[in-house]
Amino acid sequence: MDVSTQTNKSRSWVDVDLGNLVANARTARAAAGGARLLPMVKADAYGVGVLPVVRALEALDPWGYGVATIAEGAELRAGGVQRPVLVFTPARLEQLDRYRAHDLRAVLDDPAVAQDWPLPFHLEVDTGMGRAGIRWDDAARLARARSRHLEGAFTHFHSADTSAASVEQQWERFEKALVHLGDRPALLHAANSAGIWRLRQRLDLARPGIFLYGGKIGGDLREPAPVVSLRARVVSVRSLRAGDTVSYGAEWTARRETTVATLGIGYADGVSRALQGKGSVILRGRHCPIVGRVTMDMTMIEAGPGVGVEVGDVATLIGAENGVEISLDEFAVRSGTISYEVLTRLGRRLPREYVGGA
Repeated sequence: MDVSTQTNKSRSWVDVDLGNLVANARTARAAAGGARLLPMVKADAYGVGVLPVVRALEALDPWGYGVATIAEGAELRAGGVQRPVLVFTPARLEQLDRYRAHDLRAVLDDPAVAQDWPLPFHLEVDTGMGRAGIRWDDAARLARARSRHLEGAFTHFHSADTSAASVEQQWERFEKALVHLGDRPALLHAANSAGIWRLRQRLDLARPGIFLYGGKIGGDLREPAPVVSLRARVVSVRSLRAGDTVSYGAEWTARRETTVATLGIGYADGVSRALQGKGSVILRGRHCPIVGRVTMDMTMIEAGPGVGVEVGDVATLIGAENGVEISLDEFAVRSGTISYEVLTRLGRRLPREYVGGA
């Protein structure tokens, strides 16, 4: 796609391909072997925009949606979502009225809370993540968590992206824990994005997350279709002489006569300062390196000598242009982080432009 003449008037923005997002969800559902989806849409759907994402995913008839906070659940209800919404941060008893007001499903990991919780809830079992949940081998606490309101039980895989053996070990621990809960809960779930492909057992629900949004889930596992592209306009162009410097600290010096273009995007928009000297963008079908420090609102790139760059041209930081691509995961590696963090720190002042759908 040639993006150099796009009509979007923003200084920078995020393109979101909802068609590819739905395609990724269909792929995950097929790999889950019949399990219904519980898509993770926490953190504003990983920074992509929760309500457009949920509306697109409705075509797949998911069981419900996963969030991290009560406020995120309330936002879904305010947006018209009717399906179950499961809040994955363990609930406290004093929050009960808020769960009831917004018709939210709680996650619990305290037997004392479970005994007094009058609404459907899911019990988290810690099989090695060491973050939340009742330990798989704590028979007494698991037994005390029994309740007629116990709708589901789940665990979370810590290394499904890199280790099939760890998935099997955690699954065995989960099975042992279920014995202490008495009757099997109606809903069991364990498979995150990578776990959908690693776990041989097929459960009631599958919980895809980063795979939906175009992030890789392991070197030997299925790659998703790209969903997010990050674009920025050229807001200034200047010709530099050899010896001229760029940006704070004058840490980059031109070694020749060259053209430097300034993009209307910076670290306040989620472009890491770590990209200095490591990252590049695509401009007019060519890779152009990021030079000098990334600033709060602007990023400078070297277009090269004699290159025809104009104010208003569109550069691609993540995505494809004219057959040249910078993937989400490549951008993350060059930023010194992971795809999850790249997406969730894309700034609020970046408009999201949605295309496609079911």
